[in-house]
Amino acid sequence: MKKSNECWRGKTAASFAIAVSGLMLAAGAAQAESVADLLPKKYRDAGVINLVTDAKYPPFQYIDDAGKMVGFEVDLWNAIAERLKVKMNVTSVSFDSMIPGVQSGRWDISMEGITDNAERQAVVSFVDYGYTTSSAYVLETKGADINDHLALCGLKGAAQSGTEWVGMITAELATACTEAGKPAPTVSEFGTSDATLLSVYSGRTDFVLTSAASAQEIKKAAPNPVKVVPMPILPRKPSGIAFRKNEEDLGKALLAALKEVRADGTYDKIYSTWSVDPMKMEHEPGINLETVPAK
Repeated sequence: MKKSNECWRGKTAASFAIAVSGLMLAAGAAQAESVADLLPKKYRDAGVINLVTDAKYPPFQYIDDAGKMVGFEVDLWNAIAERLKVKMNVTSVSFDSMIPGVQSGRWDISMEGITDNAERQAVVSFVDYGYTTSSAYVLETKGADINDHLALCGLKGAAQSGTEWVGMITAELATACTEAGKPAPTVSEFGTSDATLLSVYSGRTDFVLTSAASAQEIKKAAPNPVKVVPMPILPRKPSGIAFRKNEEDLGKALLAALKEVRADGTYDKIYSTWSVDPMKMEHEPGINLETVPAK
């Protein structure tokens, strides 16, 4: 009887050890899996994602005095790349060339404060990571009486080609002016952010509509004092990383990495460092969100 009990205990112990070993192996496998494993094989093998931006748009991304590309989006895409265990190979072109370049396959993704909207979703998809915010900028010498959007009615506006702000001047601002019985503003388009701002500095246009997050940099770089005019009537929409519509797996990997960056506090730190907290996403990031979810 004693021998039988010892045999039973031995078999039970062996079974328990096998079960524990199996659980440990399963846990180890789960632990080994990371967001990098979600990345399509061609990107894992290459170790590189080709990203296109327009590096003339502080504080998003720009070239500093040392010749280095810096900005809050630079820090953000590097944090995403670190979690995906790849490097971002970055190219700078004009803003209106970025999405066509991704669509054609020349670059893999694009990131430069791009507003996620239905029109752009017709050709690319987006991993949404923040918000688009808007302000108007005028020279202080000409803007003493310009304190809200209605003061822009009938004036000459400026916006960078390919950006959401061109349409905001011709749609939201124009509609608000017309409803108030005032003439609509006009808009001139320019190829770069620098050229757009220069049009205001030189007097060719009366105001520029661009990101509210750029206020500090614009004021710092302007040859003459600049006044910021808040634009609360303009929509607040998600901005995202553009990727090809047929590369859903790439989008899912980018989103998973972004969620990790957000969860560990890196996201908040980056936005705080660059003083762009109003552009932070206050809800879970997602793909093709189109609108800001109601609170």
